Amino acid sequence: MPHGEPIGMDLGLEKFLAGSTGEWVERPRFFVNLQSKLRWLQRKLRNKKKGSANYRKIQAKIRQLHEDIYNVRREFHFLKAHKLCDHAGMIFAEDLNLKMTSRGILAKHCLDGAWGSFLEILKWVAWKRGVYFATVDPNGTRQTCPQCGAHTGKKELGERVHHCDERGYVTDRDVAAAQVVMQRGLVLAADGQSVMLPAEEGCLGTPMKQENPTARKGSPHSTC
Repeated sequence: MPHGEPIGMDLGLEKFLAGSTGEWVERPRFFVNLQSKLRWLQRKLRNKKKGSANYRKIQAKIRQLHEDIYNVRREFHFLKAHKLCDHAGMIFAEDLNLKMTSRGILAKHCLDGAWGSFLEILKWVAWKRGVYFATVDPNGTRQTCPQCGAHTGKKELGERVHHCDERGYVTDRDVAAAQVVMQRGLVLAADGQSVMLPAEEGCLGTPMKQENPTARKGSPHSTC
């Protein structure tokens, strides 16, 4: 059940994770930092006779390198998931379209961060530790002011500061998005009840309402 301190988080490339509390985690480059070593091994592999003893040795080194990258990344994800659960009773994240992030010019960096794996690990760790976890609609989180709910317009990738002309609220762009995620999560955690968000108090005058999410098969609310 929803309880305790809420935290919203925003995943990205500039920062691996930005929290609604104002803290963030730098993005580690698990694959990118070892890419040159991988290319060197692959070049050596091409020069060896296929099926020879030296060919199989280099193949084993390449497999070991990929396994090391996977293990370091997975350990990092578990450490960050536990750290989030140490300081929160509710954690909210964006429901990202991971297929879209795995395409395009930044696909290698998105796949290196492995956001999907991190969210799955975080969901499992939160369940084990009794922390409420939910995902929210990601649309417009970077164009919404967490203080007043005003639409601030689309930001270019190089624009890293959120500035609201209505309230003069200035903060890091990713932190502002995490705060919007947290507010949407609080509406979701209210299970469809009308609630007043922090950004709406005293300025919008009307509470937001979100419909009950559709119960999925196998979920606690499902009859299947």
